[in-house]
Amino acid sequence: MSDAGTNTIATQRVVIRRGSLSDLQYAPNFDQLIDQYAEQSSISGMPSRNPQWPMYQQMVAAGAFHVICAYADTTLVGFVTVLCSVLPHYGALMCTTESFFVDEHYRKGGTGLRMLREAEQLAKDLGAYGLLISAPMGGRLADVLPRAGYEETNRVFFRKLA
Repeated sequence: MSDAGTNTIATQRVVIRRGSLSDLQYAPNFDQLIDQYAEQSSISGMPSRNPQWPMYQQMVAAGAFHVICAYADTTLVGFVTVLCSVLPHYGALMCTTESFFVDEHYRKGGTGLRMLREAEQLAKDLGAYGLLISAPMGGRLADVLPRAGYEETNRVFFRKLA
C-alpha cells in the first residue's frame, strides 16, 4: 500500500462501540483481521486459531463475555474481547481482556486508547473491581499500558505440555 493510501486510512474516522459476538463472527473481514492479530500476538507453542463460537455464545449468555468493536465506516478494524467473572480468592468481580487488537493501519490517532477506555467503562458498568490486560512481550500494547495508568503486576509464563 502506498504512503498516500496509508495516510488516508490513518486519518479516517474510527468509531468505537460495544458490540456483539455476531459483530466479530460475521464481519466480512474477520478472517483477515484475526490472521493479522494471530501473526502479531499468538503465543508461541499454542495451536493455530480455532474460535469456539458455541463456547463464546454460552459465555455471552452467562454475562461473562463482552465485545468492543472499532469501525472505519462499516469495516471492522479492531476489537477488544472482555471476560468477566468473580475471582474466588478475592470475592470480587474482575474483567480481563481475552483479545485486544487494532489493524496496523488504524493504530495512529488514538484508536487503541479509545478502545481501552471503553473497556474500562464497560468493566465499571458491570461493577468490576478492576481490569486486567494481557499484552504480548515487546509489543506496542505493552509500551502503551504503563502510560495509560496500568501497572505491571505479574508475568505470565507458558510451557507446552501436549
